This record gives sequence, structure tokens and C-alpha cells, in this order.
Amino acid sequence: MTSENNRFPSYDMTINVRVAWQAHSISNAGDNGSNRLLPRTQLLADQTITDACSGDILKHHHAALLTEYFEAEGRPLCPACRVRDSRRAGGLIDNPEYKKITIERILNECALCDTHGFLITAKKAASDGSADKREGLHKHTIIDYTFALALPNRHAETLQLHTRSGASREEGQMLMTRSSRSGEYALCIRYHSVRIGVDTYHWQLVVRDEEERLQRHRAILRALRDTLVSPEGARTASMLPHFTGLVGNIVVQSAPGRAPLFSGLSDDFMAQLESMAGDTCQVYPFETVSAFYQQMNRLIQFSEPAWLAAWGPKSPSK
Repeated sequence: MTSENNRFPSYDMTINVRVAWQAHSISNAGDNGSNRLLPRTQLLADQTITDACSGDILKHHHAALLTEYFEAEGRPLCPACRVRDSRRAGGLIDNPEYKKITIERILNECALCDTHGFLITAKKAASDGSADKREGLHKHTIIDYTFALALPNRHAETLQLHTRSGASREEGQMLMTRSSRSGEYALCIRYHSVRIGVDTYHWQLVVRDEEERLQRHRAILRALRDTLVSPEGARTASMLPHFTGLVGNIVVQSAPGRAPLFSGLSDDFMAQLESMAGDTCQVYPFETVSAFYQQMNRLIQFSEPAWLAAWGPKSPSK
């Protein structure tokens, strides 16, 4: 990876890390009266109970940051995504301009629907003619998150007492307990980069502009990089995590297939992944935050979403 002309294809990619967060509450199971921020937990196969952070919240914040990148860079966004409607294209079904919407139109006109997926449910026509038939449309997300699971015996929880005073003496004072957690977490992310601009149901490429696919790919990687080095989640307004460590491997599969994924719950996860490197499987290890950042920057600069021969010739670069 030495020059802009030395781009290499990315068919599939995984990020396999151990990430350390201190004094955080970025994913919770809910409240119980005055006991606030009940920690989310996960039972492992050996019956160990460990701290957990939902992949849903991590994915949500990736989508939010990615929307900002797409908007700033002039990538197309549908009206629903421009106003941060979490339904994405599903929020357009009552818009007269999108009454006969197609998968080709959605993927070409919205980079976020293309990346994080959407669902438009099918509907039968009303017998009295008051509503037309609607065909169902969907695209699966091209980014998958695991739960972030704390390494057993490498996490801790602190209960803190907080007070909330009323507007008057009669309203008194409310006592609440809030939990904060610290730990080292195993997290895996899979990014199906070949699926940018692809109707995944019929496996047809519908965004044929090579430059558009490349710019979407780069924005996705930037958002993945930034959400790991600058964590977001619940309660970050007053409990922004102390981010203290990141080690792991980025694995890139350049030909059809899946990039290996191996959890940091295993102590030898980095060695296992590095042993899988081959002609079409490149492994990029890192043991510091800065090394991860540099590896991601190289991938942003030199990798591109794979183009399959079945899709025909690439469109000329603009």
C-alpha cells in the first residue's frame, strides 16, 4: 500500500478487538425505581456472568456518525435519513413521491439505507379501493456488531449515590443509585464491503458508479474508526467513558468468502487470526490505539469495495 494507484479490493472485513472502557454506562438493561442504570449482563457457556454492552447501541451510533459523514461529503440521503428517521426508507411509504418506490431508487438515492439497511413491509390492496397494493422491499445491513462482552474477572461495577432536589422544601430530596462499570471488552464487527450498492435479495449491483461506491466505503471506514476511538452510548453527557486501550486485528478478505472473525474472549485471538493470513486474506494487527488509527487510515486510503466480474465492466471514473 504505497500509492493511490495501488488500491486493493475488499470483499469482506472484520475488526476483532479488546477495548478497555473505565467508569462508563454506555449500555444498560433499564431502571428499577430509584436504582438507575441497571447493568446489562450476559451468561457465557461456562455459566460465568459477565458485563455486556449491546451491539444495538454501538450500531446506532455508527449510523448516526456515518450520516454526518455522508451529509458533509455530498453523498445522497433520502428525506427520512436527512431528518434522522430511524425507519429510513420505511418512513417514506406515506410520501406521494415515493408511492412506487423501487430498490434501485432507494440504493442510488440514499447511502445510509444502502449501508444500514431498511424494511418496507408488503401490504395488500384494500377491498374498497381506499389503499393500493404495496410490494415489500428490504436490504439487510452490511455492518454487523456483536455484543461487547467483558473478559471474566476483568470488569468491575461501582454503585454511586446521587441526589436530586425538588423545587421546594416540601418536594424533598430524591436519592438514587447509579452504576458505573469498568472493564476490558471483546468486540467483533463484520463489514460486508462488497455489498455496497447491491440489492442483497437478488444479488444485483444497482449503484454502478465506481466512485460513488468508493466514497461510501471510505466514509463507512472513517465512522468505524471514529466510533471505536471516541465511544458513544447511553449517559455519555455525564459518564463519557475513559477509553484506555485497544488491541486486536483487522482482517480483510479480497476474494469471495468471509473474513475470519475470532473473539477477544480467547487469550490467543490475535495469534489465531494472524495464522489465517493467506493470498486473499490479509491480517493487520495492532497493539495500541494509535496503531489501530494508522491501520484504518491506510485501509481508507488504499482499499476499495470489490467489484465482481458478473456485474460487467466498471463505469469510467469521473
